Amino acid sequence: MWIPYDLTGSLKGETSAASLQRSQADRSVRDVLVGFFVRNPITQSWEIDIRAESAKEVLTVALDGMPAEIACYGDASGKLSEIIYRIKSAEPYAAFDACRHDLEDRLARWTLELGRGMAVAGWRVADPANEARWRCTPFRPSALDLDLDAVAFAPDDLKPLLRVYQRARNASDPAWRLLNAYAVLTCWRAGRAPFPAKPPRPVPTVTLEMLVHSGTLGCAVTFKDQPLTVLVDALEVWRDAVLQDLESPGDGAQGLRGEARWRLAHMASLADLAARETLLREIARRRGADLALAS
Repeated sequence: MWIPYDLTGSLKGETSAASLQRSQADRSVRDVLVGFFVRNPITQSWEIDIRAESAKEVLTVALDGMPAEIACYGDASGKLSEIIYRIKSAEPYAAFDACRHDLEDRLARWTLELGRGMAVAGWRVADPANEARWRCTPFRPSALDLDLDAVAFAPDDLKPLLRVYQRARNASDPAWRLLNAYAVLTCWRAGRAPFPAKPPRPVPTVTLEMLVHSGTLGCAVTFKDQPLTVLVDALEVWRDAVLQDLESPGDGAQGLRGEARWRLAHMASLADLAARETLLREIARRRGADLALAS
């Protein structure tokens, strides 16, 4: 079963609904704690190649006008595994957005200096005054059964696109996921090989199930029951934002903050799911044609 692997999903409340509501209603400036788990993107271990002992200094900074302190913590191996911000804010979500933007800038600079890959693995947010906590870490799904005979059918001309889709599924970056999923979808949309020049009728639509599974029901409900071609055309704007970063860094997808960033992540998930459905439909069509010829 397809699941959204995106890390940029909504923060999930860990405390009672009442505590979360108190936090959202509170407009007083108070301490908000934002902790980020970091990971090595090659080994996938929840640590980065920095000795925690060398990062003991507590940094004092201002983020979007909010005073903050930054402290680094290591794991049992002595490597840096979590970075915690203590920030004065009247709004935990705004505090989180400012802290995340700051950390991504720092990781990019450290990556350049040290030549080691670094990424965010997850995060947690706490509003101690209101006893409210949120958390976002990767979903750990159960393993699935594999029928080797059922998945053996893969036409040679489809294999390059299957590898493109695999890149989309393997990506932790929503921008990269969207770019690869869009490559599959635009190939289908244009009727380029290996897809037929004239797609079979009826034209597939964006279903309610797709919106629910991709987490886009709240931001892309207008696509419900629309032809898939409409979604592919709409995704071009997001594809262009991703590509713009290559020509003008910071002006495209990487420059998005807050709500726009969430929307990019959600649209990447929807594109990912739509690309999968498109490829599975084409494999089923080919298999059906082969069976008809054999009978």
